[in-house]
Amino acid sequence: MSIPRPERRVQRSTDPIEALGCWLEATRRRTELASVVLADGSGLLLAGAGPAHECDELAAWAPLLDAGRPECPPALQSVKVHGADAYICAAGRAELTALRDAARGCSRILGFGT
Repeated sequence: MSIPRPERRVQRSTDPIEALGCWLEATRRRTELASVVLADGSGLLLAGAGPAHECDELAAWAPLLDAGRPECPPALQSVKVHGADAYICAAGRAELTALRDAARGCSRILGFGT
């Protein structure tokens, strides 16, 4: 007889945008970051967790961070989401491994990864 595993996720959704928001909020809480966002290649906010004005600003910075622009705040980091021209950006000290995990989760939710 196998013991059922408890569900790790407290909040779930079949809607990809809502699921992205839940995933980023869980990432934000787990990593103790102020905000975490998924932005497209033009800097448009796709999903985020944290104060709305901060999420919009982080999303706008994403393409500049990827381009290595020196005037970008050093507290922001970006990671490309596999399979799409998008970025995970965080406000606060974020370890690269945490951002990579967030990117993998976003890819999975959007159907680009496993």
